[in-house]
Amino acid sequence: MIISTFQKLCLFLLSLCGLRITHGIANILFILFFLTKSKKYRVAYKNLKLCFPEKTEYWIEKTARESIREYLKSIFESPYLYRSSKKKIRTLIKNIHNEDIIKNCIDKNKGIIFMTPHHGSWEFSGLYVASKIKTFHMFKPLRNKALNDFVFKGRESQGATLVETDNIGVKKLLKALKSSNGIGILPDHTPKINQGVMSSFYGIPVNTATLIYKLGKKNRVPIIYVFSERLANRKGFDIHLGVIEDDFYNLDEKTSADYLNKKIEYLVNKNIPQYLWSYERFRNRSGVEESIYN
Repeated sequence: MIISTFQKLCLFLLSLCGLRITHGIANILFILFFLTKSKKYRVAYKNLKLCFPEKTEYWIEKTARESIREYLKSIFESPYLYRSSKKKIRTLIKNIHNEDIIKNCIDKNKGIIFMTPHHGSWEFSGLYVASKIKTFHMFKPLRNKALNDFVFKGRESQGATLVETDNIGVKKLLKALKSSNGIGILPDHTPKINQGVMSSFYGIPVNTATLIYKLGKKNRVPIIYVFSERLANRKGFDIHLGVIEDDFYNLDEKTSADYLNKKIEYLVNKNIPQYLWSYERFRNRSGVEESIYN
């Protein structure tokens, strides 16, 4: 009870702090994360080493450190972003690349699939698209009840609806598309073994979910990829939008997974340290014996 109350108080206080303070806290804690060689740092290092074998040891270590710093920023800025009004959300945006894409896709009246990788501020991306069209997102409950309730309410703060991460949730997403609403999906979430298809990410075998392809194939639902790039010196965010070409739905599951992973690589290359390299992306792979995270 005492711990839960303390957590709620911390989350509430963070929600009152702007990017200058929350990113400042992240910068301080980053030192502790790096000096202790945390598990997240080790995972980030291994992933970068795999994906960029041509890079120097100095670059790998530096990028791993920077990615942990960005990860911490994403954690501590979230309470503030959840609490921000739609007007405040707009003031945090400095540039929107291809802003007309969302309106053009809404006009097609087929619904929209928003593809938001673990890149930059994916929480901000979700809040931004929810301010443009009614959206539905899958949400896996967190073990910590206080944090779970806070994140759940926060992600719904701009009008989004969260659904279960199971077949019931998938049916709700299909219903949302049929009602010309938007749905948000993390395309780089690692599915359970044998529940995705084997593809590659930066040339490394990776188990890849096919949900985007399956949900959109029948009606050729427009797919928009979103990346909210965190700007230096707490200046806010640049939003990068793009649309997946119509030929995507002419592909089979395996080739469509390859296509989406290439698109994620394209986004990641815009700002490599802001990708969530500390996520164990290369797990649950079939036909691959080694486990790089042992």
